[in-house]
Amino acid sequence: MLTMFSLLAFLIHSSIFVVSDGRYIMGRTVLNESNKGLVENFSIPAELHERDGKRFASFGTTVPIHCCTPEQVAEFANKTHHYCDVFTEQVLAPLDELVYVRIDENTAEKVFINRSKRILLVSSDGVLAQWRSAPTFESSNRFLAGTPIVNKDGDLVSVVTARKGNHYAVSTFEGEGGYFETSQPWKVLDPPEGAAVYGDRWFPSREEVRAYTLSLPGAAVSAGSPPAPVLHRGGSGRLVLADARGRQLSHHYLHGVATTDVQYL
Repeated sequence: MLTMFSLLAFLIHSSIFVVSDGRYIMGRTVLNESNKGLVENFSIPAELHERDGKRFASFGTTVPIHCCTPEQVAEFANKTHHYCDVFTEQVLAPLDELVYVRIDENTAEKVFINRSKRILLVSSDGVLAQWRSAPTFESSNRFLAGTPIVNKDGDLVSVVTARKGNHYAVSTFEGEGGYFETSQPWKVLDPPEGAAVYGDRWFPSREEVRAYTLSLPGAAVSAGSPPAPVLHRGGSGRLVLADARGRQLSHHYLHGVATTDVQYL
């Protein structure tokens, strides 16, 4: 049986201190037990949280949007800076070539930013549907969502939100990105290779696309009928904004950015 003494000993050994509202402080922000990569002594603050069996971290008021409850999203959307999949009340520091990613309260992994290998991030907060072609860093550590990323001076650059394999996206204002002003969440689709894409649908041929568009009424958008953002993943990714009846309002081609097998942590 786990006694109170043994539980306390475990928490101290694990460097996890629990506070009354379910947060954890001074815990590890990686899932792996042994540290990997180029590890240095570097103190980076963070709070650890757990909700529905899933652990994530935050740095002050900075937290991944996809880790927030619907109530938190509604609260933060109108009072924080809008970085893709990141809520924060502070302006994030510029992204250097070299950054430090927190492992625990005393150590961090030093990693290099890869601006050639990019991952597409999308997020919705009920006000904006954002997208960002985010630069990455490579690591064998398994970081939690919300793990702080800082520069050499300890200034917050971003927090971990998503990865593709061993490559982690770094959400900042850097790189190609934008937003649609809509309360609708992203619709994510995987069209077959070679399919013609229009709105939130795909077709075997362009002739079928033309026939479909001719059957649609004119574009109609209102407060009661907001447009929907659509991500078509694949080798030639697309970002689309479509009205409720399927009429396409915007169509953006993506190049040089990974859109498939992206895992939000």
